[in-house]
Amino acid sequence: MKDRITRILEHWFIQEPALFQVLCTHEIAPNSQMECAVRSGRRRLEYNPDFLSEMTDTGVEEAIRTEAIRILLKHPYERKPDGCCLQAISVGSNLVVGDNYRYGNFRIETPGDYDLQKGMPYEWYSRKIQELLPASSGNDGDGGSSSGLSSGEREGKYDDKLGANAEKDKSLSELWDEDELTVAMINGVIEGCQDWGSLAGDFVEKLKASTRAKINWKNILGGFRASILSSKRKLTRMRPNRRYEFEAMGSKREYDTKLLIAVDVSGSISSESLSYFYGVINSAFKYGFESVDVIQFDCGVRVVQSLKKIMKDVAVLGRGGTSFQEPINYAHENEYDGLLILTDGYALEPSIPENMRCKIIWVCEDKECYDNHHTWMEKSGRVCTIELR
Repeated sequence: MKDRITRILEHWFIQEPALFQVLCTHEIAPNSQMECAVRSGRRRLEYNPDFLSEMTDTGVEEAIRTEAIRILLKHPYERKPDGCCLQAISVGSNLVVGDNYRYGNFRIETPGDYDLQKGMPYEWYSRKIQELLPASSGNDGDGGSSSGLSSGEREGKYDDKLGANAEKDKSLSELWDEDELTVAMINGVIEGCQDWGSLAGDFVEKLKASTRAKINWKNILGGFRASILSSKRKLTRMRPNRRYEFEAMGSKREYDTKLLIAVDVSGSISSESLSYFYGVINSAFKYGFESVDVIQFDCGVRVVQSLKKIMKDVAVLGRGGTSFQEPINYAHENEYDGLLILTDGYALEPSIPENMRCKIIWVCEDKECYDNHHTWMEKSGRVCTIELR
């Protein structure tokens, strides 16, 4: 079996340089225990010899080709979409591959198979597939869908298809884990490649665009607490200075961080976005914040809550226009250390008080929002996106 794979790679060395180069970053190894024919992750390309022995040479090549495309897309090495099980992220990845790359007679799922729109990212498809899975599969989505079907019509429509492939789908993504080093290696392959073989030009442009650094709000939130704490230094003679010992005053950090999270509940924010906004709020407790204050705002501050644990039930008020000046003023007047503003960005740029010390992070609901507004947002703080779609 390994000889068959070697012959494929030798052919790709001339005909498919991009696919050949990206597979050279991975160890190729057999695994008879997995439930799928080929899979990737942890810088390994694994194949099941039993499954591949029943496939034609063309079938084996297309299975490996599909996995090479998946690696170029970096799905096995990016953060897993929140609230999605292994099957959902596998199918979500397949839909992106099927949407962007079809070759020969090899069959892979496409968005149309699930009545989903084309051209959406992996995270978006994963969440939509999670909503279609039965509750026993770990479905914790909000039940929304862009498929155009009512919940009654969707119920059970895809059960046979998803049920029949459940074990294979789960096995496909078992090795997937966030790995920034491997992402950097794959980006290096993409940036250095001159010959893309059979890959279409528009798909190549998407791959090149994907090498631009993505801003992960989780990384920013994880570092936000440290950034706030580092600014709260208090001098004391009870601790020696690191350079001059007791000849100069030492310092200690204050750990009573005050974080305010402002949620945009104006009429332009969808229920789906609000669901993910409150997912961001709940994540704050994973990054060391013992408590956070939450406000809802549109053209005024509507709800003020102090939280010490994850929120399960959320009531939303407001749904009017938007004024960023409201949360800015509220954070300044109440002397908060940090402010997260969750929004779609559609409102006038606020005026920041000259003596305001509160650090600000703007969390945009998607990439389009980020592209449209990050320039003015960066004047007052850091900007990131949760990339809903």
